[in-house]
Amino acid sequence: MPIETKDLVIYESERLTDNDDGGGKYNGQIIQDGLSNNLFDDISELDRTMGNVSICKIFPAVITNDTDKLMGATVFISELPKDPNVSALLFSTKSWTDQRKAAQNRIENYLAKGGQTAGYPQDTHYQGMKTLQAIMFPEETEASVGSTIVLASNEGKALQHDQYVRITKVETRTAILMVDGTKVEYKVATYSLNDPLDQDYVGLSAKQWYNGEKSQTILRDTLVADTGLYYSSVKLKSAATVGEYTVNAKDIFAQLIPSAQTESPIVDVNAAGESVVLVPGNSGSISANFSTTVGTSQNLYIGSSVMPSSVSFSLFGQQITDQGGLLKNSQGTQVGVIDYQRGLIQWTTAAGSGATTLAITFTPAASPSQYFQSYSVPVTQNNQSSNWTGVLVPIPAPGCLSISYMAQGKFYELKDDGSGQLKGSSTSFGSGRINYETGSWTFTAGVLPDVGTPILLLWGTPIITFVRSGLPVNKAKFAFKLNQGAVATGVTIDWLLEGVPKKAVSNAQGKFTGDATGFINYSTGEGEIIPLKLPQKNTEFKITYNFGSKQTQTKFNVILDSAQKLTFVVGTGSPLQPNSIGLRIPLSSVGGNFGHLDLIDVPISSSMGNLVNNQDQVQGTINYTTGEAEVTPTMIKKVFDYIYTPSNVYASA
Repeated sequence: MPIETKDLVIYESERLTDNDDGGGKYNGQIIQDGLSNNLFDDISELDRTMGNVSICKIFPAVITNDTDKLMGATVFISELPKDPNVSALLFSTKSWTDQRKAAQNRIENYLAKGGQTAGYPQDTHYQGMKTLQAIMFPEETEASVGSTIVLASNEGKALQHDQYVRITKVETRTAILMVDGTKVEYKVATYSLNDPLDQDYVGLSAKQWYNGEKSQTILRDTLVADTGLYYSSVKLKSAATVGEYTVNAKDIFAQLIPSAQTESPIVDVNAAGESVVLVPGNSGSISANFSTTVGTSQNLYIGSSVMPSSVSFSLFGQQITDQGGLLKNSQGTQVGVIDYQRGLIQWTTAAGSGATTLAITFTPAASPSQYFQSYSVPVTQNNQSSNWTGVLVPIPAPGCLSISYMAQGKFYELKDDGSGQLKGSSTSFGSGRINYETGSWTFTAGVLPDVGTPILLLWGTPIITFVRSGLPVNKAKFAFKLNQGAVATGVTIDWLLEGVPKKAVSNAQGKFTGDATGFINYSTGEGEIIPLKLPQKNTEFKITYNFGSKQTQTKFNVILDSAQKLTFVVGTGSPLQPNSIGLRIPLSSVGGNFGHLDLIDVPISSSMGNLVNNQDQVQGTINYTTGEAEVTPTMIKKVFDYIYTPSNVYASA
């Protein structure tokens, strides 16, 4: 007879419970369909918060009065839990008699024992310890951070016990063992474990290990053994139609056990850490009016960062000032808090409520970022205490020091509020102070710090800045150098701006006029132009000019007067071309030849020009009409010389 839907049943196991002894053989009782909690209990608030894995054993079967076979039988989850945090999966241990504990062990056995790893446990490690010391030869390689090892005790015996532990930290050192008067070096690897030891594990002493004695506990490596097959159902990402060979599933993964860890991406953070230091953005305080509604549900944004201890205003007849991020009236009552970096004011109930206009006086600030300075004080058994002091170099800037410490495996942090007081998010974290003049700090931990952890201090230093507001913005200029010297006047520069031709021409003084300003030195061919309107990208400048051969002249027997001034005539008596003159004057000092000084002329009128050096320092003048030049040449040059000092050396023969 045909097999019908009513012939498909699910039998209960011997003990349909979620305890270690749940499961076993099937008991012949059919699980009734459509009844709530006939397989699993309701999810409690504790399980919803902490997570839970429930495992129950069932027996699918076909009940008929004949021997007909059900061809292509498939067991599947036809409807998923409506709660997205609950997942349902099927798997088989292929055993008719095993219990829940065996099924749980099958799930947990993602890793299997491998070969013996380097080292043996040194001496006895007691239950509850989260460290493991292994001794090995120096050339052996210790286990790495993140790897999982197995502590196998009494392996192959009736009392065999294994524990899988993950290594979170590795430290190694070299130790020395004396054997028959000979020093023998060996390596000691100290592993920090993620879980405490579940029993005592007996190892070997260093001498027993060297003598080759057998250890009761050995260390084994692990191998990935993800041989378990788990089945579930997923929803389709898009509707499927009849005749399709592929479907789009929303996901191919399902959660097997609750996870105690989540991923939190961190972006735009420097690995070395950064500190925000407030610096004055103005030479003095400013006042601004703000129309606002005061209330606990309303915040006020000032518009920029604010320097600590610079805020003052009148609120409903009360004079308000800031102190360490708190806004207080003259009686000391707190009416709000201020975030100096964001310039944000938040009111308390003591501030009152209502619409008003506040005339706030404050010093605006800038908040440039800088790399952290860091300093740590290790906590040892000898110095473990609640009070800590020290001196920080360089001295911290106000409002940027933080002190962190660990107690009972949890980090606590205190921050400088800008007035020198160190506070945490709770007063139970501790308190402290920082002196901005000397860099000395004192800190009292709210809980005794853990041994083996550091007291970590991070801070930023004061930044030297200058106010750029009000500074002139120079126009864009383009420097050029012609391939020739001795350039004639009337240099023409042409370019296109938005399809319109532009032109600039130099005059007799070397100044450009037209669609650009600037200058050119006719003697060197160097100059620059400043277009009246900024050219477009990739604009090409066409320079047209005439040039001739350079005229050179050497003056001999030029005598310095009492004021160290030289007077001589340049040229042959004809007028000189402004912006075309270059002088090279040899200099000497007491020590001998000092090099030479190069000067060029910079016209100040059609008939006169200054003679300047490469640092634009005026050292003389020249008359273009007569050629008469007056120069007081000076140049500073650093010369390093060896100075030998005799000394007496005494030695015994």
